[in-house]
Amino acid sequence: MRLFSNVTTGLTILAIVFTSTLSSTSFAAIPDLEANKDERALSNPSYILGQYWFRKLNGSRALIDFPPAYDYLKDALSQILPQTNLYNTTVEMTLLNSSQSNAFVIPGNHLFIYSDIMEMITSEDMLFGLLAHEVAHLDLRHYERQNKHSGEELQKTLVMLGAGIAAALAGAGSDATTALWLGGIANQAENTLTYSRNQEQEADRRGREYLLNAGLAPDGMTKLFQAFFKQALGRPKLEFLSTHPSPNSRLSDSFSTDTKETILSNKAATDFEFFRASLLAYRAGIEDKPLSYLDQKIQNNDAKNFAKGLFSYLIQSPDRALNFLSKLEKHNQFTDYLQALSYAASDQADKGLNIIDMRLELEPKNILFSMLHAQLTQSKPITTTSKYLYEKRLIWRANIQYYQSKNNIPMALNYRAQLDFSQGKDKTARYLIKRAENDAQNSDRNTIKNTAEKFEIINEAEKQEDLEEDKLK
Repeated sequence: MRLFSNVTTGLTILAIVFTSTLSSTSFAAIPDLEANKDERALSNPSYILGQYWFRKLNGSRALIDFPPAYDYLKDALSQILPQTNLYNTTVEMTLLNSSQSNAFVIPGNHLFIYSDIMEMITSEDMLFGLLAHEVAHLDLRHYERQNKHSGEELQKTLVMLGAGIAAALAGAGSDATTALWLGGIANQAENTLTYSRNQEQEADRRGREYLLNAGLAPDGMTKLFQAFFKQALGRPKLEFLSTHPSPNSRLSDSFSTDTKETILSNKAATDFEFFRASLLAYRAGIEDKPLSYLDQKIQNNDAKNFAKGLFSYLIQSPDRALNFLSKLEKHNQFTDYLQALSYAASDQADKGLNIIDMRLELEPKNILFSMLHAQLTQSKPITTTSKYLYEKRLIWRANIQYYQSKNNIPMALNYRAQLDFSQGKDKTARYLIKRAENDAQNSDRNTIKNTAEKFEIINEAEKQEDLEEDKLK
C-alpha cells in the first residue's frame, strides 16, 4: 500500500494564481545580498530571505522530524566547516521526504537534503563529498555573486518557491504524514537559481580541498558523481543533476586527486548507516511495498531492522517497532531514541525512561534525551539554549508538556506559538501569543512579551524585504 503519495492535484492552478499575484505586487526591489556580511543578523537581507523560506519549508508535511538524524548531520558538518570561512556560522539543516534526489542550499546558510538522495549515497565519504560541495556554495557566496549579475533570477525563485509552499500549506491532498510537493513546483524554484558550470566546478574543487584539509576521503566526491551518473541512466530526470550542471570535465575533475589514507580509511560507518536508514525509513512510505523497499536498499541487518522499526513507529505501530528493535545486536543513539519513543507510545513509559536514564548517565546534557525525559515525566526541562531549530523544537515541546501539566495555559501557549512561528505559521503564532499575553500571570508576562516582540521584529524585517505573509497569497 502506498502510504505517502505525491500531492499534485491543484498545485498547477495554485502556482499560476500565486505567480501572477506576486509578479505584480512583490519583490519590486531585489535586496542587495552583499550589503551585510553578518549571515545571521536581521540587518542582512540574505539571512532574512533564507530564514523566511526556511521557516515555511519546516512547516511542510514533508519534514523529516527524527532528531538523532540531525545530530549526526550536525556532527558531520562540524568536520567540514572549520576548513571554511563559515567556521563560526550556524548552518541550519532541514531533511525532507521526497521521491526526487536532490540537495541544495539557500541564502542565509540553510542546507536541505531530500530522503531519496540516500538511495545513491551508500557510504559516509560520499555523504561528506555532498556536504563539502554544498558548503562550498555557501562559503563562496554563489547565490549572492550570481544575484549581482541577474537580479531577476532571485525574484523568479521566490515566486516559484512561494507557489509550492502556498499549495502545500493550503492543504492540497489529504495525506496525514507527508506532502511530496517538493519534487514538483518547489524543485522548479531551485532550477531558477542553478549555478553556472564554472560555479559548480568551483564548488567541486573547493569542496575537495575541504575534505583533504579535514583528513576526510577526497575520493568520496568521485564516488558521489559516479553514483549520480550511473543512476541518471535509468531515470528520465535526476534532479540533482538538473540543478547541478555536470559536463564531462566535472567528472574528470573528480579523478584529478590521488586517493590518500585518511582518518576514515579504517573507520566503521555505523552512525552513517543509521542516518541513511532514518531517511530511507521515511522514503519507504512512498513505496507500495515499504518493507521490501528497505530490504532492497539497506544491507546492514541492524540498520535494516532499525529502519523497519522507525517506519512502523511512523505509521503508529509502536509494538511492531519494538519487535524490530528487539532483533538488534548493537544499540546506539538512533536505536535508543526510537525505542524510548516506541515504549512511550505503547503505554510502557517506564521502560522508555529506563533507556533515557541510561543515556543521560553517559551524557547529562544531551538535549535529545533530556527533553524526551522531561516530556515523559512532565517535569520542568533543564534550562538550555540552542542555535539549531531541531533542538529548539524539542525544547519547546518539552515546555508545552510541562506547563500544560501545571495548568499554566498562557506559558504553554507561549511555547506553542514559538513552535508554530518556526514553521511559518505566523498568523496562528501571533494569535496564540496574544491569548497568552491577555491571560498571563504577572511572573510570566515578561517572558511572553519577549516572545511577542521577537515575532514583531522578525516580521518587520521581512516586511522591509516584501516578505509579508499577507502579500504572499
